[in-house]
Amino acid sequence: MQHTAWIRGLAQGQVAPVVLLHGPDPFLIEEALAALTRAVCPDPGLLVMSREVLEAREAGAEGIVRAAETLPWGTPRRLVVARGVEGLGPKQALPLIEYVGSPNPSTVLAITAPEPLAPSHWLRKVMPAEGSVEIPQLAGRALVAWLRARAAADGLALEEEAAQLLITLVGDDPAALAGEVGKAALAGGPENFHVRTADVRAVVGEHRSHEVFELTRAVERRDAAASLALLERLLAAGEEPLRLHAILAAQARRATVSAAAGRLERCWKAERRLKLGGAPRPELAALVADLCGA
Repeated sequence: MQHTAWIRGLAQGQVAPVVLLHGPDPFLIEEALAALTRAVCPDPGLLVMSREVLEAREAGAEGIVRAAETLPWGTPRRLVVARGVEGLGPKQALPLIEYVGSPNPSTVLAITAPEPLAPSHWLRKVMPAEGSVEIPQLAGRALVAWLRARAAADGLALEEEAAQLLITLVGDDPAALAGEVGKAALAGGPENFHVRTADVRAVVGEHRSHEVFELTRAVERRDAAASLALLERLLAAGEEPLRLHAILAAQARRATVSAAAGRLERCWKAERRLKLGGAPRPELAALVADLCGA
């Protein structure tokens, strides 16, 4: 089942007795689990009695099944969360496989796997279609939509342009983005619930300082992929190209005597081309690539 369809179903009270949540982003898995928890256990005061979390390596398939078969006490339904089940072999998981075929209707068993499972995995094979939820890596407009929806769940109205700017500044890590939305809201004052681009720009300085530092570290490690990604984010956020060049040149001076001469010469050539009107992105990208390969 598609993640978006599953979320819509939760809002309408449609919860399968066994749910598999799997995908490449652990944070999004936990977000989906939180949504499932709210649907099954809407009263936070009863959460301790109505939710149980088990690790497969400790409880085993038998322990997970025992927990799932336990009747609720004081609540209409129980939620049992099982982690690490994907690491069990089919023989080890046999009691669990049998349970999936005839689950306890008063329990929702949620199996979480912070990795995409191949269709050939035994979990995918035994799980009913309505309970198998693959949570994809978000990007582009899907990430913008998710970020705005998550902000709305926290009582914040995040403008689309502000969401896009945040992604440009922070990157596409959902966990980092979720944290920065709150910071942007606070930038507008303690009673601010409408996050605009001005609020996002108010926290830009902190991001830039951190990413400039990360850029210098990535160049020092000669990690060209990370360096170029950081460079692109800094330029997209409005960082001054000549300032970035000066930081890279300063770092080049800290190299060994034999390496510093060549690095500084490369920096001087890049500076000259920039001051003569060279396009900042390709000039700085070429400089960073050369420094990483020096």
